[in-house]
Amino acid sequence: MKVLVTGGAGFIGHTISKKYIKKGYKVTILDNLSTGKKENIPNDADFIFGDICDSKIIKKLGSFDLLSHHAAQTSVTFSVKNPLIDARNNIFGTISLLENMKGKINQIIFASTGGAIYGNIKKTATEKHKTNPESPYALNKMTGEKIVTMWAKQNKTKATILRYSNVYGLGQDPHGESGVIAIWMKNILEKKPCVIYGDGNSVRDYVYVEDVANANLLSIGKEGVFNIGTGIGTSTNALFKMLRPKEKAIYKKAREGEVERSVLDASKAKKIFYWESKTRIQDGIRLTFSKETKRRKNNNE
Repeated sequence: MKVLVTGGAGFIGHTISKKYIKKGYKVTILDNLSTGKKENIPNDADFIFGDICDSKIIKKLGSFDLLSHHAAQTSVTFSVKNPLIDARNNIFGTISLLENMKGKINQIIFASTGGAIYGNIKKTATEKHKTNPESPYALNKMTGEKIVTMWAKQNKTKATILRYSNVYGLGQDPHGESGVIAIWMKNILEKKPCVIYGDGNSVRDYVYVEDVANANLLSIGKEGVFNIGTGIGTSTNALFKMLRPKEKAIYKKAREGEVERSVLDASKAKKIFYWESKTRIQDGIRLTFSKETKRRKNNNE
């Protein structure tokens, strides 16, 4: 199987690429390295440096059995401050990619956001829950879903929408505004204070990146919209206590566009392609912290 992974040098994309390669698939990665890292690109993958908005580059690509579309602007806070840039990446970029890949793919897996697209939700959200985007990022991802679904129908291509909850794990960028676990781990290892925005009572569904990669593998050949999460909510305060049980965080004003509660029901994914999250957050954090500590030690030697 030939697979094109956009954003394949990024946190989630490169983890998925490694899973595909291990399965024996021929993987090509397209990334402009704006947030992705060249060292993330697996040795067994072909790499093309380029932007999904660049029609000339996209048109030169060959045919693929699967397009795994993970190239995106992923920060809610950034999207609020820079809505035009977010729209360029998450709407125009998706349209550009699809229009220039007509007749070249059999299936598209689109990385969406269950963590933002539903807005504030009191109960655990299924895929039937009303979407209520509260940031440009969430709105543009919802629009991206509709674009992908419409395009796939028009071009007789399978469309798979994976709505991720809050993904964490080794390789997540700690220098941006999203990915609180990665940011805190960096601060802890560098003996810097950790910041909580708001009162710390906001709740998220944290899913381990290796579990997300498995969902991408198992959903090949399937169609529809699927939540990818654990179904378990963890408050920001509780999350901090897992990392630093004896310390206190610094509290600052809540950031615009962030939802208060988001927990996903992924039972549809379990029913259709037998996926479920295998990693408890306590174990995932312990594993990520251990690997990151080891990585830093090796880099300093």
